[in-house]
Amino acid sequence: MNQTSCSYCKSKSFGKSCPFSPHRVHFHIGDSTRCCWCGSRATGAGCPFNPHGKVHVHGIEFNSMVKEAIEKGITMGYLRSTLSTPITEMEAYHLGIINESGKRIKTPQTIDELNAYGPLEEYVISLKQALGKNVDLVGQSMDIKLESVISNDDYAKVYEESAKIKEIFFQAGSLFNEAVATAYHSGLSTATIEKLIIDSILEKQ
Repeated sequence: MNQTSCSYCKSKSFGKSCPFSPHRVHFHIGDSTRCCWCGSRATGAGCPFNPHGKVHVHGIEFNSMVKEAIEKGITMGYLRSTLSTPITEMEAYHLGIINESGKRIKTPQTIDELNAYGPLEEYVISLKQALGKNVDLVGQSMDIKLESVISNDDYAKVYEESAKIKEIFFQAGSLFNEAVATAYHSGLSTATIEKLIIDSILEKQ
């Protein structure tokens, strides 16, 4: 058996004795052949420690779930932010790469220009142009959908726990923003930074 450790406290143990996990249950993701919660090779129902149900969750399944969630979150957040930003307030406009209608009038060459206008930015600008006046309605619809998801009964039942997790995410977010700023100043492209974000979360320590 691969010697894995709890993601929260680094203990080799399994079960309900983790001092830092929000569920007080150790969580291991270092061995994709075993359940993250109990260490069993079994699949399906029968996990005695999974706080979300009785199903065994293997590392590779968890990694895929996290990767998908992160990719969707980054994409949704970027779209919500960029779609609501007027073209004249975009960095690419201030750098003279695009004009007020979003048309490219200059080929990005410097690091700052390449970061401000890449394939993703070009796509979003095209989407804004295609949507026209409806772009605000799309942004509002995305906000309403998000609000409906986070205000359901299940969220209310775990409000206290959610508040604790939110604080952890807030602290992690500060470090995340610092890391992203450092990456940009190091000359890395947006695409490279996004890949590094995904890889760093899924990579074993």
